[in-house]
Amino acid sequence: MATYDVPGAQEKMRELVDRSLMGEKITISTGAGNIVMISEEDWDSLVEAVSVLTVPAVLESYKSSLKSATESA
Repeated sequence: MATYDVPGAQEKMRELVDRSLMGEKITISTGAGNIVMISEEDWDSLVEAVSVLTVPAVLESYKSSLKSATESA
């Protein structure tokens, strides 16, 4: 993950957009907090994952899978 301040991000915006589209996560720091630049495809994947994990049965299945994987490792 690359981190830039606002002036640095403004100077390199086209490059940062291209890098984001290639899957790199970009952080832009401000005095008020940070923002993260990700591609729309990555955003859609995150939204879908959160949506799926709000279904209690799916969440429990996921937790069970993680527990099984940890125990067998």
